[in-house]
Amino acid sequence: MTPFEPGALLHGLLAAIQDPAPQAGFSAADPVARPEMVQRGMRFLMGAYSIVWLILAAYLLTVSIRLRRLGHQVKRLRERLGN
Repeated sequence: MTPFEPGALLHGLLAAIQDPAPQAGFSAADPVARPEMVQRGMRFLMGAYSIVWLILAAYLLTVSIRLRRLGHQVKRLRERLGN
């Protein structure tokens, strides 16, 4: 049986699911035990979201300004053509 057969793949997946996760220094209880880490992470998350929203707002503002200028140019061209 090769590792690419469906039975072997399913057996490997089930074994990986059932085996306890290796301890990498963090557990589910860590956020409760270290609220300062959670607060720090939330600050970074809120900062990142704030930066993204600011960039989006600046982009929309520049698009709006360019669209308004383009509208004025179209209006002037129509007046020149007499339409």
